[in-house]
Amino acid sequence: MKILFVSRPKETKVNPFVREQALALELNPQVLVDHYLIQKGGVFGYYHASKEIAAIWDSGEYDIIHVHNGLSSFAVIFAKIFSKKRINVVITFHGTDINKISERIFSITASKFSAHNILVSSKMEKYVKTNYSIIPCGIDTDVELGFREITREKFGWSKEDFVVLFSSGFDKKVKDPEFAFAVIEKLSKSSSSNVKFIELKGYDRQEANHLMQAADVMLMCSKSEGSPQVIKESIINRLPVVSNDVGEVEEICSGVDHCFVIEKDIDKYVNVLSEISKSSARITNPESVLKKFDNRLIVDDIFKIYKNVLN
Repeated sequence: MKILFVSRPKETKVNPFVREQALALELNPQVLVDHYLIQKGGVFGYYHASKEIAAIWDSGEYDIIHVHNGLSSFAVIFAKIFSKKRINVVITFHGTDINKISERIFSITASKFSAHNILVSSKMEKYVKTNYSIIPCGIDTDVELGFREITREKFGWSKEDFVVLFSSGFDKKVKDPEFAFAVIEKLSKSSSSNVKFIELKGYDRQEANHLMQAADVMLMCSKSEGSPQVIKESIINRLPVVSNDVGEVEEICSGVDHCFVIEKDIDKYVNVLSEISKSSARITNPESVLKKFDNRLIVDDIFKIYKNVLN
């Protein structure tokens, strides 16, 4: 079974969680995965991609096209027009493509033309009502621990530094960095620690894991989310989490110590972060995340979908 993954790149490369899902699928000897990256957005970009995808499909090399993200799926849906053969399409909707109003209509429309839809969160069910499964994005749980001290030394962080990681880049408006900066500003004024605020941007997977082990807390305050990978990854790296109740964060954090899901209020964020800064706490029971979101388990469900589509 040969699968073509279609997605937009992250900094010219396959997005890490897309690549990791493909690698996990290929642990099954029946599956091979290739990647097609839509390099340009906009009408012209998606139009160009749809013609290339149609030509690739007509080569007869692939059994299924699995698209990640609703906007990317539009290019594959348009490829149906140019293709000489019936295209088997599976779409994974990741959150913003459904939650963001400006993208929602494209995603919902695309979902009606796919063989099967995968939703990463149950909160997306009200928009895609038929022909779907709820399957969260998995993570690579084989993470080597023990890099806290060496990474802190690498960045020059002392014991007096309280390092707060932001869940994404500061340029991502949907992550609400303005709220986060307000929290950090107030925390810095009241804390006896030297507060450092670091954006999680520009790191490969290994670097991100080491950074999470070295930092003291992950801060999330997003306006919308699906099933955020960064929270799962924080937990397996034993990094405490402070987040609002957005997307599937509450479900991911359920039963995990030092994983705080709170009201989106500046003072409440500051209070929790302040307490963490005094305790040097680390997560000690990540088992629920390890069992539920291990990519090797997630891809079993995806493989079943592939077989059903082909049958």
